[in-house]
Amino acid sequence: MKLLAIDGNSIVNRAFFGIRHLSASDGTPTNAIYGFLAILQKLIAEEKPDALCVTFDLPAPTFRHEKYKEYKAHRKGMPEELAVQLPILKEVLDAMNIVSYELAGWEADDLLGTLSKVCEKDGWECIIVTGDKDTLQLVTDKTSVKHIKTKGGQTETNKYTPAVFMEEYGFEPELIVDLKALMGDSSDNIPGVAGVGEKTAMELVRNYGRITEIYRNLDELDIKDNLRSKLSAGKENAELSYDLAEIRTNAPFDFNPNDSICTEADNDKLYELFKRLRFVSFIDKYKLRAPNSAVASTNINPDIEIIDVISPEQCNLLINDARNIECIAINFDVEFFDNFAVSLDDKGKIFIIQRGVTVDFDKVIKQLFSSEVKKIGHNIKDIIRACLERKINTEGWIFDTALAAYLISPTDNSYAIAGISGIYCDYTPNAGDEENGQISMLTDSRKQLAEETFALILLKTALDNKLKEMELDKLFNEIEMPLCRVLAEMEYDGFLVDRDALEKFGALLTKRISGLEEEIYDNAHEKFNINSPKQLGIILFEKLLLPAPKKTKTGYSTNIEVLDSLAGKHPIIELIKEYRELSKLKSTYADGLIKVIGKGGRIHTHFQMTVTATGRLSSTEPNLQNIPVRKEIGGELRKMFVAGEGNVLVDADYSQIELRLLAHIANDPVMLSAFENGEDIHTVTASQVFDVPLAEVTSLHRFRAKAVNFGIVYGISAFSLANDTGVTPKEAKAYIESYLAKYSGVREYMTEIVKSAKELGYVSTLFGRRRYLPELKSHNFNTRSFGERVALNMPIQGTAADIMKIAMNNVWKRLRSEGLKAKLILQVHDELIVECPESEAVTVSTLLREEMENAAKLSVPLVAETRAGKSWFDAK
Repeated sequence: MKLLAIDGNSIVNRAFFGIRHLSASDGTPTNAIYGFLAILQKLIAEEKPDALCVTFDLPAPTFRHEKYKEYKAHRKGMPEELAVQLPILKEVLDAMNIVSYELAGWEADDLLGTLSKVCEKDGWECIIVTGDKDTLQLVTDKTSVKHIKTKGGQTETNKYTPAVFMEEYGFEPELIVDLKALMGDSSDNIPGVAGVGEKTAMELVRNYGRITEIYRNLDELDIKDNLRSKLSAGKENAELSYDLAEIRTNAPFDFNPNDSICTEADNDKLYELFKRLRFVSFIDKYKLRAPNSAVASTNINPDIEIIDVISPEQCNLLINDARNIECIAINFDVEFFDNFAVSLDDKGKIFIIQRGVTVDFDKVIKQLFSSEVKKIGHNIKDIIRACLERKINTEGWIFDTALAAYLISPTDNSYAIAGISGIYCDYTPNAGDEENGQISMLTDSRKQLAEETFALILLKTALDNKLKEMELDKLFNEIEMPLCRVLAEMEYDGFLVDRDALEKFGALLTKRISGLEEEIYDNAHEKFNINSPKQLGIILFEKLLLPAPKKTKTGYSTNIEVLDSLAGKHPIIELIKEYRELSKLKSTYADGLIKVIGKGGRIHTHFQMTVTATGRLSSTEPNLQNIPVRKEIGGELRKMFVAGEGNVLVDADYSQIELRLLAHIANDPVMLSAFENGEDIHTVTASQVFDVPLAEVTSLHRFRAKAVNFGIVYGISAFSLANDTGVTPKEAKAYIESYLAKYSGVREYMTEIVKSAKELGYVSTLFGRRRYLPELKSHNFNTRSFGERVALNMPIQGTAADIMKIAMNNVWKRLRSEGLKAKLILQVHDELIVECPESEAVTVSTLLREEMENAAKLSVPLVAETRAGKSWFDAK
């Protein structure tokens, strides 16, 4: 039997500091809880424990504080944003039927030490999970320690057994207490022996063992007299430190591993907690259902009746009914395109149309997808693309439940049907029932499909009402919904790629990378694994003796920040940077793009509509929006994207749309005048900021003014601006102050938008798109500052995204209405690309410019620049 024992405070701390700010709809921070649960899920999947428990510290002093008043004295108090999450986490654990332990006067580590010994005595395996290394002293043949690191939302684990510990430390696990006694521990304020650091302490323990042995034989030890004196003077502190560092295994609490046996969660309690916390993805992952009482209170009939549509007569009846009602819900797997579930109302009858079972399957599907039937779906863009791939014309989609949920709450982690139906209409699709001790996959699959389809009907009403309440219905109906078809067709049509040129490009990169390898080896005077940070660190800092960053137990850091700090100190540095850049380009683009070239030589990216909080589209599989823009290599890659035979590409790009929006929204007279008169905004800004006539503005002036212009929209700091422009932070601060003094409208906008966001709890675009900002209520300066930067930028960046979507919809309509063969094939940031016959190039250029420039009426002109060419590079 196996027990997983989690150090609650340690893991929740790492989750809190390792994951971006998240919050419930009432502003309660939730990132620590979310991170803890994500780590817990991963641990359970990896270890498959029979039992599970969590230990927590209490805020009261422990026996260690009584022995040594300075114990942990330097530690800052728990951040308020974390403190408010702990009681909620304990509620969640209780609802999951996970036992937690805490004991006044004792630390969580002591509870872990005690329960691990009970497990060993009872023949259980115990795995301790912690982010601290204090518990490594507990490692035995029956007890292991899984050490957790969390950074940027990514979790790394290292499992310590006696063998693993011995390999890393060179002595037995229990001697970690002696190591701490000698070197101390600054995080816990354990003094150790003055003048004895980690390296010296490690050597002492490896060579002589316990501190009792070290002090018993102090005069005979083969050590320097200076060290002997330090040890002699520090004996009392060493003994105190040993006592403080030693984890007790006799904490007075009743523990039986059988009390922690894993059991099912309390569905109703956990569902309500996850709903309150807006953990949509966890509702789905844990397959939770709305409590029966909640379902009953909404007058929803949870009993689903599944009706198989088999005969032609049944098909005709279903189609006739579908045509004569307001709307139906359709749900199916877009990849397999075989089982379709249809709901005509909220009475619980679900019709199943199955390939190979339903007579006239293809005919009835085409009729359901026709414009005569008004339909509700989930991720409609993907549905339309699936239909296009099967030569099925589909119209009549009036509501996308995923898109609606996204507009209402754009920072949620998931918009799965099960999760959002639980949030918005207290109904959660079932994950299946047990039959004779086993899950029937067929029954489970059909029931899940049926219940999700029933949920779509309920969601349509709930989400539609919410959109209207939040005044998002116009944005939803006039911008987002029409865009589904536009994007589906763009994905389906794809972008032609010159495979031969891409392969040659990859070969050139391979040759250059090989050349760089040899140059790096020559400079290092030996061959080594350039991709190994450990080996590279040894070369740079021990062989070439370059200024070294602080060494950790895993070696030296060789990340880009370290390499940048070494610029100019040795030729090998620039070679390594270029080697890394070219290696990434080769794997990501030269090799990566070839893998995703489809039939006909085209790449079919996937546009994500529900990912970014600003409303911008993102591109995946592959991501065509992150091809380098300014670097020469980006131009080379764009040469590989070409028009088909007899066609050209027409590229249209908004000119400085975000700055034009800033001028409009801030109503700044200087900026408005510059744009209205067609002046170069960066030159005008340089003239204002540096107080020089327009005619005397230099290229350096303009470069720095451009950095200020774009940086100010993002709430740039003086330090960041200094890095961008190569000036001192003091000079950068003066630039910002001068800018805000001259652009009074922008200064007022920056003040008012943050003030408004704090009052309303959100900011919005000119078209009503919202971004909620609970970060503004944070007591943490960095979190609050992030919220303020988002408040400044989101109305501008989000409005730019809305305008681009309007332009895309209008361009698509014009291309159709004018009977052109041209097709919109890509959108990247502020850029649209159309592929068209050469004979249509002039017409398409005019059309693109007109629709983009008239997508919105602002107090300054929107300007779009167009260019045509045989490749993306030529048209850019």
